[in-house]
Amino acid sequence: MLFSYYRETELEQWISGKYLQHGIASTAEHDIEHIAQAFGVELVYEECPSFSDNEEQVIFLNKYADDVTARVIFFHELCHVLRHAGDQRRMPVLFKNAQETEAEQFVLYAAIPFYMFAKLPVPDQHCEAIPFLAETFRVPYELAEHRLDQIQRRVLHGSLMAAAKEADRQHQQVSGWSGETRRVLAQLEKQLSGSGKRGR
Repeated sequence: MLFSYYRETELEQWISGKYLQHGIASTAEHDIEHIAQAFGVELVYEECPSFSDNEEQVIFLNKYADDVTARVIFFHELCHVLRHAGDQRRMPVLFKNAQETEAEQFVLYAAIPFYMFAKLPVPDQHCEAIPFLAETFRVPYELAEHRLDQIQRRVLHGSLMAAAKEADRQHQQVSGWSGETRRVLAQLEKQLSGSGKRGR
């Protein structure tokens, strides 16, 4: 995969920047306790449904949740703590939905950061890459597949855009004329073909 064509979104850049700023550079530092500590977020395991309090910067996780489930919930709640304000129980539905949408995107980027992904020997075969990512990042298969597909789409899009720019550059070199010259010639051709019709 040609990773040079991959372009991060603003949210993804924000997460990557924060991770690297806090020394989270590889999968070895990518455990939720370390991440919570790095961001100054208190992580509490209790016998209750998982939730977060962004004002107090605390995330409560159900202590009976398995590791994979806990990680996904943690990243979702981390987004609320780091990026959101207000109590969702008292906010307009559209505002709440916008926060939830961002939190879902945040999970993908925070659970499988691209800069970590790019360093790994990810198998070429899709059916082998998904379990590899799921195991490496300790996430559900569905999340690993979603993130892998997202990365592959962006790489493909970037490579197609680069190919289109290169084709356009080569076309301009072959024609030898600037864009303005081609415009004037097209206008001249249009005028000449129009005057020929009037003369008939």
